Amino acid sequence: MYGIEIFYHFMELRQLLAFKRIAELRSYTRAAESLSLTQPAISHQLRLLEEDMGQKLLEMNGRMATLTLAGETFLPFVERILEAIEGSKRAMETINTGERGSLTIAAIGSSTVYVLPHLLYKFRVAHPQIDIILRTAGGDEIRDLVAHNQVDIGIVGSHVPISEFATLPLFKDKIVPFVNAGHPLARKRRVTFAEIAREPLIQLGTWRSWRNYVLSIFHQVGATPSIRLQLDSIDAVKRMVERGLGFTIIPHTAAREEVAEGKLAALNPIDVPPLTREVLMIRRKQKTFSRSQQLFIDFLQAEIPKLKL
Repeated sequence: MYGIEIFYHFMELRQLLAFKRIAELRSYTRAAESLSLTQPAISHQLRLLEEDMGQKLLEMNGRMATLTLAGETFLPFVERILEAIEGSKRAMETINTGERGSLTIAAIGSSTVYVLPHLLYKFRVAHPQIDIILRTAGGDEIRDLVAHNQVDIGIVGSHVPISEFATLPLFKDKIVPFVNAGHPLARKRRVTFAEIAREPLIQLGTWRSWRNYVLSIFHQVGATPSIRLQLDSIDAVKRMVERGLGFTIIPHTAAREEVAEGKLAALNPIDVPPLTREVLMIRRKQKTFSRSQQLFIDFLQAEIPKLKL
């Protein structure tokens, strides 16, 4: 019997600890006292270990227990085994407290770029040993990633079909049409989606659920916009609109800076009620979270209401 299989045959941890303590204290009596054992009990543990090893590990030199050659050879391995076990216990304790761990997140672009950075920084300062892996994707792809357990949680808009997941509402986001600040529609006090639809649409992404959501807005007023460009980058979409190449419909949180700088203008059509979508965290219903992962979820719930979205 060789290799790791030997551990299934012999060697309980208490035997290793008994051997190590006797070797350190050079006394069966003091070793037994330090482990709250009787001297016969600790002698029995050592005898079992020696029988399994097939070697005498300790011998008496007067009243002092001393290591044999086999004992001297064996002791460093025992010390490493016990140190590894203590290290694993400490690691498990940090996981149980949530101070060490990892979390993978897939999030839609508007949340990733405009909402999460401040929160991730604040969480990282508070919990530096929790690693977060963040990736951006469209809502449909995020749904698939969560379903196949390739990420722990997803952050998507409510336009994505998510009935099969456990959900947690995070915040509501206004969905707004934007044009270049110098566009004629930006100067009108009253504008309709029917008028906006006459302009070229710079579509964010090629994701089916978002495209269908945008088109459904115009279908409410019997209009169909002309999609001239499709770009996966929300910043690229805004740059195109700034250059006057058309209009776009994106979350308000994604364009606040450009509006404040006078580069984009938000339109408020009168023929459709104000548009909002809920941004939600989704996870597999059967997913079990570690303490560190639950810490992050609790953190989001506590911190997002404080943001000015």
